[in-house]
Amino acid sequence: MIRIFLLYALSGFVSLGYQVSWFRIFADWFGSTSLVFAVVVINFVGGLGIGALLSSRVSGFLSRIGLHDRLRAYGAVELLVGTSVLLTLLAAESVPGSFGAFPYYLSDGIWMQSLLYRIGHFGVAAACVFIPCLFMGVTFPLLCHAFAAEPRGARFPSALYAWNTLGACAGVLACQFFFLLQLGHGTTFVLMAGANVLLGVYFLLAGGAPASAARTTAPPEPTPAAPTSSEDRGVIVQLVVLAAASGFVAGALEGDLFKRVSFLIYVVPGATMSFISFWAIVGIFLSSSLVNRLTSLTMGHIKIAYGLACLYAAGVWQLGDRIKVWIDPNVAVTDFPQSLLHLLAFVGIFTFPPFFLISLLLPFVCNELQRRGHHLGFAYGLNTVAFCVGLVLFALVAPSVSIFYSLKLFLVVLVVAAAFVAVMAPEPRRLGLQLGAVAVAMIVAAVATPREFDKSFFDEGSLPATNPVEAVKADAAVTTFVVKESRPVENARIYFGRMGMSGTNIEAQIYMRLMAHVPLLSHEKPTRSLLICFGVGNTASAIASHETIEQIDVVDLNANVLRTAPSFRRWSRNVHLDPRLRLINDDGRAWLRTTDVTYDLITSEPPPPLAAGVYRLYSREYYEDALAHLGEDGLMSQWLPVYQMPDEIVDLATRTFLDVFPNALLMSGYGGEWILVGSASPIDLDRMERRFSESRSVVRDLARVRVRKPADLRAKILLDDAGLRAKYPPGRVISDQRNDMEHSLFLLPTANAEPRDL
Repeated sequence: MIRIFLLYALSGFVSLGYQVSWFRIFADWFGSTSLVFAVVVINFVGGLGIGALLSSRVSGFLSRIGLHDRLRAYGAVELLVGTSVLLTLLAAESVPGSFGAFPYYLSDGIWMQSLLYRIGHFGVAAACVFIPCLFMGVTFPLLCHAFAAEPRGARFPSALYAWNTLGACAGVLACQFFFLLQLGHGTTFVLMAGANVLLGVYFLLAGGAPASAARTTAPPEPTPAAPTSSEDRGVIVQLVVLAAASGFVAGALEGDLFKRVSFLIYVVPGATMSFISFWAIVGIFLSSSLVNRLTSLTMGHIKIAYGLACLYAAGVWQLGDRIKVWIDPNVAVTDFPQSLLHLLAFVGIFTFPPFFLISLLLPFVCNELQRRGHHLGFAYGLNTVAFCVGLVLFALVAPSVSIFYSLKLFLVVLVVAAAFVAVMAPEPRRLGLQLGAVAVAMIVAAVATPREFDKSFFDEGSLPATNPVEAVKADAAVTTFVVKESRPVENARIYFGRMGMSGTNIEAQIYMRLMAHVPLLSHEKPTRSLLICFGVGNTASAIASHETIEQIDVVDLNANVLRTAPSFRRWSRNVHLDPRLRLINDDGRAWLRTTDVTYDLITSEPPPPLAAGVYRLYSREYYEDALAHLGEDGLMSQWLPVYQMPDEIVDLATRTFLDVFPNALLMSGYGGEWILVGSASPIDLDRMERRFSESRSVVRDLARVRVRKPADLRAKILLDDAGLRAKYPPGRVISDQRNDMEHSLFLLPTANAEPRDL
């Protein structure tokens, strides 16, 4: 059996390699890592579940076409996994940008993605994950059935599950820390598919299933004998329901953990999703190993484990910021984490213990069903389908109400589920009553849990806890709200969860408005501009002050940011009502692949550079798309917050910009807020000075940010093109394939620090 265990561990390694790569591939499609997380994990686990449900039929079909040896049949299924997974690469080339030049409809002043556009992207992405995972789901019940008659066959499922999850753990770490960094996600993906194909070819040629599992003819897959007593039937029903309950709780926990950890960490790195998957799988591996080895384990022990999981989840949530200090006492909690290892430890504290405790149930159920001669396909499939239900509820549905509602509701649901596991009885009549009681309790919890903004989720001295809050809005990705300050001066700031994003303070006003004014004044007559990421409207307002501008396209992935614009009308001068403005809800990268419009200015002001997925707005491919959409003498400006980036990433980001734009300059916005400006043509600073006083509205807007004469703008220039290229010679650049920024987590503690020496 050791051969089977080792090679099935390799299968687990490859399957999680796919998952980590899919996180990256689909981020290029959708931009939103929260939705990517949901698309990948739901279809990954859902495919496994449906595959398990169909395992008996697939096995019977393969037997009828001549694959009587179940290990040869397993090899054929692995071949199907490896070949179908390559659909992702074909779709990645054809789907983005294939729905017309403007696939949007107008809704309450915002251009939203059309239904065809959404269905096309998400439907194809779902199929790319679901189809190969469906074949993956066939494999576990198939192998368990092949070895059911062996001496240790009754404990084979938990052992096989443990080896597979061990390989999966190794796959997450190897991909996150080596393959993605060294090879990029495309090459990693192809490498994993090749390993899958080789695995399938080996088993297809070698076979070697136990004689009891081999067939000389091709009869239909046998149906397990019916239980001989009502007591046996009750136990079987109980085990199947417990398998479903285990899946639901695990899915809800994974969805909640992603939201909970993301809420606690101010800048969420892209590796967070992979690390949650890693620690969840470590928990599943150790629980499966324990069930396999500990013959004295009973249902009573598992009931206690579920109770402990409730206590742990509720307790550790209260200690989130203290845990950060314990892991790294040298930094403020707002600057955590400063390395991927710190992130790995933090995620592990939240994820591993509850996953280990709740994951004892499924291998226990599988062993019991195997011992009673029942095929595992139905129970295992039901478990994974229930996992998807729990995941959808707490990764998409509940967070769409608000993050405060979702995090509270999960703890209540966990307690209800633990109570159900504790009191469940095998009698069918009592089981029906218990399931009804659980349904009622879940509905009451969903209705009674508070939904409004909750100041207790923030530190006592923080702005959200001490100032008025308005415009609370939520979607599946994030809960946003606006904090209004009255002292020392009146200001407003938009928050994503616990993290303050754009604000109206003078420091933010200065650099955001300069990102528009410097390139626009350097152009002879700018008429069209593109703003990627709206924020609070500072940059859009500056663009609108230029009277030659006829069209302003604003693209933001979060529609609630656009809907919140009225909260900042005092500072943005109602720019959201400007008839020249076209508000578009989409990812900036997707818009550039979709539109055929050319612009005189493209300005990019994304979230913090080290946040999940944001590297895509600093990559060579992004700048190439932007350059292709610039008209004659068109310019691009890029926010470069050097106080949020380690020196090597500042160098890498600047070098990447210079690699694409033939002409560039570097300017200081305010303190550590730097700005890169690039163009295909030489940047005419003399023209910038000549045009300085052409428009009264521009002069007034510049005066608001302490720029009163042309020399003030000149003084902002840190390096011209020659100086930049001398300081940042050609070398390694940021690409979509390799996310170097994710592997350099480091935040300097002082915002708006003085610019470093040049």
